[in-house]
Amino acid sequence: MMENPVHLRLQSLTRHFGGLTATDDVSLEIPQGQLLAVVGPNGAGKSTLIQLITGFLRPDSGHIRFDGHDITGRKPEAIAALGVARTFQTSRVFPGLSVFDSVMVGVQAELLGGGRWPHRRGPFRELLDVLLHRRAYREQLRSLETRAEQVLQLFGERLWPHRDSPAFGLSYANRRRLEIARALVAEPRLLLLDEPTAGMNPTETAELTELIHQLHADRPDLTIVLVEHKLHVVRRLAHRVVVMNQGAVLVDETPEEALDDPRVIEAYLGKRAASGALLLEETNRA
Repeated sequence: MMENPVHLRLQSLTRHFGGLTATDDVSLEIPQGQLLAVVGPNGAGKSTLIQLITGFLRPDSGHIRFDGHDITGRKPEAIAALGVARTFQTSRVFPGLSVFDSVMVGVQAELLGGGRWPHRRGPFRELLDVLLHRRAYREQLRSLETRAEQVLQLFGERLWPHRDSPAFGLSYANRRRLEIARALVAEPRLLLLDEPTAGMNPTETAELTELIHQLHADRPDLTIVLVEHKLHVVRRLAHRVVVMNQGAVLVDETPEEALDDPRVIEAYLGKRAASGALLLEETNRA
């Protein structure tokens, strides 16, 4: 079987904040359609990696290529227009917009054109299209609204019944779902999820885990990079796990190999606690 082509390539990616090295010579190749989980203790550089890929931070050195494009140092909107969508570590919604309009924000780049969409409209042209009720614009807008409705329906009773309600009225967990819906409606080719289950209880976590699993089953060409602290979620979803520690890649293996690696246990628990955990595991096996 032929392997899928490399979709995202990080080459010697380094970023400093003063005297702190947030990412240290990180090199990764992620094939199209892979679900890669990035894990590690707090301060390991996981979210910084997401920020670099999406253009919210610029690397001090190294290169990032996505789908054949060098996106190193490009602005976030230019990277998004190529088919990269993300969620944030902390919930970011537009509280004054309705739930439905918040999701529609995710298709604005497509509506204006550019990036993957060859016909650039631009905001002035969009204004004229709206004022003149041009047919092509109305048809495109209705198509995008239908897509937004379909994405909201993926979340069932969590979002769909609230589509006309203001986003600020959603629970914390539903705001996180809304962020994912806004990312999905853009039909990305690369989706980066930064701790999507943070703040969710076990029931909410299980529900979102299954949603992501089904999403990837339905869209096998979608490449997903998942930053997640809940390791049972990682075991359920990931094809491959990269463990970061102190800004560098510590382990890059299958979920079973990565999460059971003594170096990973030590990075999470510390050397003394890790030794005790491994001793307990050997005793239980015996």
